[in-house]
Amino acid sequence: MLVQASQAYGRLVDLTTDGVAARERIDYWRDVVLRRTRPEVPERGQSFQAHLRRIVLAEVELIEHAAGAVVSGRSPGRTRFDGGDDIAFELLRYGTSRLTHNGQRKLRAGDLYLVDYARPFKTELTRHRASGIVLSRRRVREALGDDLSALAGRRVPARGLAAVLRAHMTTTLDEAPHMTAQDRVVATNAAAEMALAILQAGRFGAADPDQFGEGLYQAACAVIDRACADQDLSPDRIALSVGCSRATLYRLFARHDRSVAAAVWQARLERALRMLCSAESIAMTISDVALLSGFTDVPTFTRMFKRRYGKTPREARLG
Repeated sequence: MLVQASQAYGRLVDLTTDGVAARERIDYWRDVVLRRTRPEVPERGQSFQAHLRRIVLAEVELIEHAAGAVVSGRSPGRTRFDGGDDIAFELLRYGTSRLTHNGQRKLRAGDLYLVDYARPFKTELTRHRASGIVLSRRRVREALGDDLSALAGRRVPARGLAAVLRAHMTTTLDEAPHMTAQDRVVATNAAAEMALAILQAGRFGAADPDQFGEGLYQAACAVIDRACADQDLSPDRIALSVGCSRATLYRLFARHDRSVAAAVWQARLERALRMLCSAESIAMTISDVALLSGFTDVPTFTRMFKRRYGKTPREARLG
């Protein structure tokens, strides 16, 4: 049944089998909910439960699917229906899968891989949860050219920008109900830019910062937010994490009228403020908060905190 579905651009759709009669669930899921695949329960009479979350934009979707064991895929007859030839990055958050798609491979939790919906495939999944970013074929062709034959079934390396994409997709999908439609648009477009940059880097050795600069910038911001507590975080490490040069990183931040160093210090101060206002950290000293936020000494922390927020860390804690 439909839980939530706004019609606005960037709408969030949540669908579940809850409320559907058990004997009708797999038919409902196959015939009403899913557009690209046709799931079957591997054992006749097995109970089926599923949940789908989708953020919908014009040429990109961010999707999460959780279900029990299923066998699913696309037959040759379904690979060319209108609007169904997309390219997807899929992340198996938990569960295992046997994927037959340009060869056969076993997938486990944490694997990020590519699906070309214009080509037949079959996947045998245990109980699972998977997230994905689905891109229109047109956008992928703009980045890579017309020959996309090598993408189907390819496993994406776990490091660098791909690691940032994984974290960004899962966080966006988890937090989507608490975001505005515009926030969901920004986050989903950033995921699409990262995914296209990964594809181009895989084909040409490096992503074009002029074409995918926004995705690289968003990825760098995500790296900074995640790693700002590390006192050794440097522009070189950030650039390496997202797969660009330090000079490119500086240019990307200059386009947003920011410096990399300022972004790092801002992230550290914001982290400190969250900790000071958190009930869980009430037992921490100001020195502890400074250290866990990436500062090496309390006077510098106090001075920068007061400059940004107009009050000392102690005053912020007292409310």
